[in-house]
Amino acid sequence: MTDTLQALHSHGFDMSTVVPPEPGTPARVHVQCSQCEALAINGHACHEYGCPNTTYACVECGDTVDHRGATCGDCVFQHLEG
Repeated sequence: MTDTLQALHSHGFDMSTVVPPEPGTPARVHVQCSQCEALAINGHACHEYGCPNTTYACVECGDTVDHRGATCGDCVFQHLEG
């Protein structure tokens, strides 16, 4: 459960928490963001459109970047060297 919570925090869901389980039920994670009304759709955490906490994947390597269609600094540096 800790890995799931860390992954959510790294994707901008900074207020997400583990919900203590009730007897006979598994623990759950409550998806929350400090900048929008985040929600989970079919188990996939989603920010509202335009949320400043939204993260995107680098188009080259998949690492986290700030803007859709952006390339991370490592990939840009590799293109400049090459």
